[in-house]
Amino acid sequence: MTTGISTAMAPIAAADCFEIETAFVTPYKLSHGTLATTRAVLVKLTDADGIAGWGEADPSPTFSGESSGDVASILKESLLPAVLAADNPEPGRIDAELDALLADHLFAKGAVSMALLDILGKRLGVPVATLLGGALRRSLPVLWPLGNGTAEDDIRVIEERAAQGFSSFMLKMGTAPIREEVRRVAALEERYGSRLTLIADANQGWSRDQAHEFLTGVSDSRLAFVEQPVGKDDLEGMAMLARDSALPISADESVLGLAHAARLAKLGAASVFSIKSSKNGGPLRAQRIAAVAQAFGIRCYLNSMLEFGITQAASLQHAVTIGNLVEVGHAFMSPLRLAEDPTDFSSFVRDGVVRLPARAGLGIEVDERHIRRLAVAEFHFGTSRSNPG
Repeated sequence: MTTGISTAMAPIAAADCFEIETAFVTPYKLSHGTLATTRAVLVKLTDADGIAGWGEADPSPTFSGESSGDVASILKESLLPAVLAADNPEPGRIDAELDALLADHLFAKGAVSMALLDILGKRLGVPVATLLGGALRRSLPVLWPLGNGTAEDDIRVIEERAAQGFSSFMLKMGTAPIREEVRRVAALEERYGSRLTLIADANQGWSRDQAHEFLTGVSDSRLAFVEQPVGKDDLEGMAMLARDSALPISADESVLGLAHAARLAKLGAASVFSIKSSKNGGPLRAQRIAAVAQAFGIRCYLNSMLEFGITQAASLQHAVTIGNLVEVGHAFMSPLRLAEDPTDFSSFVRDGVVRLPARAGLGIEVDERHIRRLAVAEFHFGTSRSNPG
C-alpha cells in the first residue's frame, strides 16, 4: 500500500493518450497479408493523489474494423472526459458507465479498464490478479507463432525457438491449398513427434468446405486445436465443424463480448475460447467470458493481438486466475517480436515461460520517455501535463 494514501479510489485528475508505432523484428505473414509494423494506443491515467495507471488498446482494421486512430478519437471525444468527470472511478463502475454512454468500442474501454485496475492495485499494494480473485499459478508456458509458410520455413523458426525453451507453436494458415497445409502438419509431426505442441490457426481464411477438408486431413494428428477456421459471423458453420471434427475447435474472432461467448457456448460451436484482453474490453470483461466458458466446460486459451507490454501484463494478471486453461503455451511473446517496447514485460519471459511479477498493479515498469519517442500522435486532458516516468 502507498504510504499515506487512502485505499479508496480518488478522482482521475489527468489523462494522457499516445498513439505509438513500431516495426516487427521479422515481418509477420497472415492470411490477409504480411505486416511490417504495428500500432497501439496507450492511456495513462493519473489520480488526484498522483498515482498513475497504464492501459493499452490494440485494434486491427482487418480483425476488428477499428484503427488506432479510431480508438484515439473515441477516447478523446467520449470516454476520457467521462472518466475525468467521475467522482468514483472504480474499474467496474466505470465499465458500466461507459457502456451506458456508448455501445461497443471494447478496445478503447479495455484501455481505460486496464489503467484503472493498475491504479487500484497500486493503491491497495496488490497485483491486479488479486483484484480478480487471486492467482492460481505463478507462471505459464509461452507459445511462439509461425507465419503462413511451408514446413521448411517453420522448422527454421522452431529449431531456434525450441533451443530457447519454447515447446508450443501456432501454425498460421488460410492462404495455401488445403492439401499443402495437411502435408505441412504431417511433416512437422513426423519430425518432432510429441516433443512439441502444435495449433493450427486459419484466421477466418477458409470456407466451410475447405475447413472440413483440412479437419478430415488432420483428424489423426496431435494438433491441440484448430482456431477460427471460418468467418467470425458463421457460428452455424463453426458449430457444424465442431460436431464433425475429431479435433477441438477454438473460437477467436467470433468471441467479441459476453453475448457472443454465450451464443457460441449454446450452439456448441467451440470447445476452446481464445481470449484477448484488449479485444474483449479489458480484464474484467475477459474474466466474465472465461466464466461463461467454465460453465459450459469450454477451456480458455489466452491469446494476443499485436501487443505491447501493457496489454500483455493485463492479460497475464487475468490468465493466472483462470482454472480452465487449455494445456498449451499461451500468447505472451508479443513484445519479443517487436523492435521496441516501452515496458519491461519481455524480462518476465525466460526459457519459454512467463512469470507473474510480484509488483502491485499490472506489475510492469513503463518508460514514458520511450513512449513519447514512439508516438505518432498524442493528447492530454487535465489541469497540468503529467511528468514522464
